[in-house]
Amino acid sequence: MGFRIRKSIRLGKGLRLNLGKSGVTSVTMGKRGAPHVTVGKGGTRFGTPIIPGTGISYETRLDKPSKKARRKNTTMGSQKEPAYTPSTFPTPTQQLPTTSEQPMEILAPTEVLQQPPATPTTPPRDGGNGGRNGRHGSHGAKKPWYKRWWGITIIVLLTIGVIGYIFTPSKAIPDVVGQTVFEAKIALEKEGFKTITVTPDTKGKDRKWKVEEQTPEAGQKEKTSTSITLTVKRDTSDLPNIAKKGMMLDKAITALTDEGYDASDYKIESDSGKSVILYSNWEILSANNGVIRVHNKAADEEAARKAEEEKKKAEEEAAQKAEEEKKAAEEQAKQQAEQEAQQQAAAEEAARQAQQQAEQQQAQQQQQANTYYPNCTAAKAAGAAPLYRGQPGYSTKLDRDGDGVACEK
Repeated sequence: MGFRIRKSIRLGKGLRLNLGKSGVTSVTMGKRGAPHVTVGKGGTRFGTPIIPGTGISYETRLDKPSKKARRKNTTMGSQKEPAYTPSTFPTPTQQLPTTSEQPMEILAPTEVLQQPPATPTTPPRDGGNGGRNGRHGSHGAKKPWYKRWWGITIIVLLTIGVIGYIFTPSKAIPDVVGQTVFEAKIALEKEGFKTITVTPDTKGKDRKWKVEEQTPEAGQKEKTSTSITLTVKRDTSDLPNIAKKGMMLDKAITALTDEGYDASDYKIESDSGKSVILYSNWEILSANNGVIRVHNKAADEEAARKAEEEKKKAEEEAAQKAEEEKKAAEEQAKQQAEQEAQQQAAAEEAARQAQQQAEQQQAQQQQQANTYYPNCTAAKAAGAAPLYRGQPGYSTKLDRDGDGVACEK
């Protein structure tokens, strides 16, 4: 950790490039004059301003290795591979021939032959190349998680989140219960609360839904990043304008659904108290205070149809009955005429017979008057006995017993 003064170039809101002698050295995330995180070649650092507006800040390294890891790296770095050098053999000193005749003297070696140092039996961890990819052996040690790219990313994100939360202002939550969702959102966003959840979904009809409950409650001081949940209910004041009188219920429900209404936002009641099942059969009578009253128009139409059928049937039956009565009357008249004709014929026949009988009686009387038997002997002699009453020659004189037969003996 320590103090530093750094030149930087601003790329956008909360993002700066830091410049050094060799160009871009690091990237700083965070607003100027506020705590920030710097990621660069030298590692990941967290800083906070000392004198706002001067660029002077105090920083501490976040990915600094532990003392144990540093000691381990130092030890591994100090343990170098022993250099293998070839043995040095001394060159024997020879006496060069001289002009004298003394014999040449050969000197023995004055140094002891040096043996090469023993090499370790365990092969080096880096494959004998003096470290990974030919680098120093200390580079072969496994990096701790906070030095790896994903560890650094996690640290940066967590740090940014913590910094953002710390420096997010806290404000009292306004009371929006009873307001439309549109008005409630404006009031909350005005105070800085922009994370707003509305349940159920208003489907873009914010002006037609009212807030029934809000969480957290009004008056509490919360961070402006806090999510505000609004529990809303459909405002049913426009129900009569959508579900109009005389409208069929199925079409009205379709219109209500298009306007964002849910089935739980209103009730459907029939004037007869019967259950409303098939919406296309029901006609709206009224829609007030969240209640839609309906009448079974299909039942009326069915009743009218049945009445018409019954009327038609009655008319047909009456016509048929009249026809039958007419036929019966005609048949009766015919029979009566035939009977009258028969009676007339019988009367004429009776008159004719009466006339004939009268003529016969007259003829008999005339004949009787002309025929006379003084006694039964004369009648028998004439072959007329016995004589019946009405026959010519009959007389009460000859009918002594008065039985209507004379001269029977």
